[in-house]
Order: sequence, then C-alpha cells, then structure tokens
Amino acid sequence: MKKLQKRSLYTFRRGVISRFIYILCLTSIQTVSALEQPLKVNPFAVNNGDIPLPSEYKGPLYQLNYNYPSSVQPVTNTRLPWTKALKGKPLTKQNAHAYIEALKKYVGKEMRTLVTKPEQWNRQNNPNWYGMLWAGDNVKLSGWEGRDAIAGTYTGQILRASIYKESGLKVNIRNHAAIYYDKTAAYSLHQVWKKCNPETLICPPSIRNNEAQFKEGAIVIKAAGATASPADWPVMEGSAKWKIFRRPFDLNGTITGKPPVVTDIYIAIFDIIVKDSVASPETGWVFTTLVYDKNSLGNDAWDKMVPLGAMWGNDPTVNSARNPNQALMETYVNPDAPAYSKVTLGYGGRLSGPFDIAVKHDVLVDGQLVKKLPSSSCMSCHGTSSHHPKDYQAVSFFYPAKMPLSSPWNMYTPGSIKWNEWFQNRPRTEPQNKSSGVIALDYSTFLTEVLMNYAAVQSTAVKKISMRAAKAKKPRTTFNNEIGIQRLEDDFWSSWRLWQKARRH
Repeated sequence: MKKLQKRSLYTFRRGVISRFIYILCLTSIQTVSALEQPLKVNPFAVNNGDIPLPSEYKGPLYQLNYNYPSSVQPVTNTRLPWTKALKGKPLTKQNAHAYIEALKKYVGKEMRTLVTKPEQWNRQNNPNWYGMLWAGDNVKLSGWEGRDAIAGTYTGQILRASIYKESGLKVNIRNHAAIYYDKTAAYSLHQVWKKCNPETLICPPSIRNNEAQFKEGAIVIKAAGATASPADWPVMEGSAKWKIFRRPFDLNGTITGKPPVVTDIYIAIFDIIVKDSVASPETGWVFTTLVYDKNSLGNDAWDKMVPLGAMWGNDPTVNSARNPNQALMETYVNPDAPAYSKVTLGYGGRLSGPFDIAVKHDVLVDGQLVKKLPSSSCMSCHGTSSHHPKDYQAVSFFYPAKMPLSSPWNMYTPGSIKWNEWFQNRPRTEPQNKSSGVIALDYSTFLTEVLMNYAAVQSTAVKKISMRAAKAKKPRTTFNNEIGIQRLEDDFWSSWRLWQKARRH
C-alpha cells in the first residue's frame, strides 16, 4: 500500500481535479463484481472532504498512514516493558496503577507530541502509528460523518451541561476522538484489508479466518477532547487544545444545514488499550484511561494526564444490581482521579471514561422511568464487537436495551440473566450473539463501525443494480447475500441510524 499521504483524493483544497480523477477511477472499473465496486465512498479517503480554507486554517492537515506492516515479530509478555509491574502474574487492583503508568511511559515520547503539539504531529512523519480504512469519508446510510481534516477526529457523543454541573460545565458539549494503532495492532488491519487496492478503490474486508484477531502486545490509543473551553468548564484549565473542522451541533446531533467551522477542542481523555493475555487471561485485553487533572504536577498537559483506571474483565460473578456493595475485582478506579472524571463510571462502578455514555438517562426499566442508569462499561461495550459477513448486519447492540429501540429506551432489568449477557468475560473469538455465522472482532468496536460502512456501500450497490434492472425490464443478477442485504435495506438501516444517534447521548 502507499506510504503516508499528505492529501487524499479528497484533500485537494478546491476539490475539482480530485473529484474528476475519482469519477474516472469509478468509470474505469469494468470487470469486477458490482458488489465490490465503490459507490461514492472512498475507503482510502484521508478525511470527509470538508477542507478549511487558508483564511480559516493555515496549519498542516491530518495524514493517514495505511501502509500497514505485512508481518510482525512475535512477542512474549516478559519482553513488554509495561508487564514488569505484573511480575508474571495477572493484573490486580493492587498493581493496576503501576501498570497504567508504565503504559503511559512506553507511549509517552510520541504521544506527548500528539497531545500537546498537534500541528507538529501532522507535519512530521509518524511511521509507527496507523489509521483505519473505510473511516475517512462520509457514509450517509450508516450515519458515519468521516474524519475531520485537521486532527483526524471522529464525531462522538453529546452530553448535557447538567451532567457535569458540579464541576462547573456551562455549555452542552460534544466529544471528538482520534484513534491510532501501533505496528503490532496495524498488522491485524493489514490482514483485514489485505484485498484492498488504492488504485481501483476496491476494498472488501477479510474476517472469516480470524484476520481480525489482534496479536499479543498490540496497542490502540484514543485521544478525546470536548468542545468546552476553560471559560466554559474550569476543569479544562491548562489542557491541550486541538483544532478540528466540523459542523455545529445541538442536542439532536450534527446541524447538517450549517457549514463546518474551525472549532477548538480540549483534550480530557487518553485511552491506552493493550492486548495482554498475561494481565488479562480471560478476555486478553486491558483497557486503561488517563484523564486530564489541572491540579496534577507536571510541565505540560501530557504530564497532567493521570490514571482514571483500568479494566480487564466484566466481573461476571459480581451482580452489582442485586449486590451493590460487592467489590469489583476486574476494574481499578484511581481514588485520586479528578471528581469530574468519575461522574460517568459504568454499571456497578465499572470503568468508563467521562465521554463514553455508560450512564443512560430517562430510560424505562420494568415499565418505570429511571432518571439515571449506569448501563455499560469499557469492556461490555467492546465485548459486543462482531459482524455477520453473509447479511452485513450488526448483531449486538452496545447497551442492554430491548429491540427495536423505543423512545424512551426500554432496558433489560439490571442484574437479570438477559442484562448480564453484556457483562461476561468472553474469549476474543467468541461473539456475544451466538447466531450461526457471526464473527467476533476481538473487542474492536471501531472495526464493527467501519464494516458497517462497507456494508452500507454494498447495500446501496444492490439497490441501484436492482433499480437499473427493473427499468431495463431485464432479469436481475442474483448476488450472494442479496436477500439479506435487501432485508437490511428494508428494516435494519433505519434502526442502525437510530442506534448511531442514540450512542451520542
């Protein structure tokens, strides 16, 4: 695949020439199956096509590195520097803090630049960190808004000011996050996208033979910021500031009728997710979260990112609804973390970052309206990651809510057998939904999202082919999976768009 790119087909400032080239690429494809032809969506797009003018922003833009390594050196846990805190034993609440600090130190040299000097990060070559395909462009059918051109962030959740009223938040906020994979993690992306061709823009996934299973030592990081300045939210005083290029929002989501604008976000969260089967023998993953603490000692905003906590299992033996005082053994929460960061901890106090919406508001439980219900966690959400290639459908929702989604949501009874399906420790190859053909994606919700983008394009392709055949009064070509795709076109995608919207609140 190509090396780092400063601009994609969509990043030429005026866009005219690039659009023309893109159309030529599409029209030149004659021999491939219609289901493999890209329709309006560029899987290799660096961003969503919204580029700030020089009068709006003069700095460097985000670069997409999809030059994934085709091989990776196997590692043993004893060689990984952050495992020294474990001394060969699984993670515990006693050694979790040291483990998080060791991870922060390991990624710190490069991540300090990402967090505190975003323009320098964009300008320099970052060969050790990689982005995701099928994530840059807009995908209308699935509700995906693509990557922003400046910082490479994705639009995230929307939170009311009232959630953080005790820490002085004055405005509603939206979370925007950037996600990167290290070389070991990127090898799995190579496996998933090995059939992709940047010249033809054909980019089908490969996931049937465990390609989506990550190797030991893989690291995924997510840096997230909110649209609240220190004047609007005092806890952000001194935090790192990024510029992004996004449309305005309100409590209903993105305001599509307004143009994108250069917007400041302030980095409050830094997740480091690591594949470590010694630390976490049941799930194979450890989720750690750093949060910004203005009162912490340090020379810059990276130094002041302190551990919120770590999670390496869902504590399936702890029924927090029925035994609220029973201690969790697979979540560590730093008692000294800033108060604002613990307002949105998940079910039973399980780990969840400030912007992760583990707490749902105004939902139904057994027919009664509940104002505030912790309903998720890092691992319960990521544990739903799966895909069904035959029908291209999402098979597990991120929350223990009854389908189809209603307004307000109708939740399963906390602590019930059905609710507890979300809080199990599953091996990486075992999906939550046991239906035939469902493939587990090794706790990667991002892969779930982009596979839905791919599915949306293929669903649109089938619909257009069917319409053309009908107009020509010719027999329609039969494609594998067509029945499933058409069924999704009729009923699934409307639900998916509701899910996408619901996750942002």
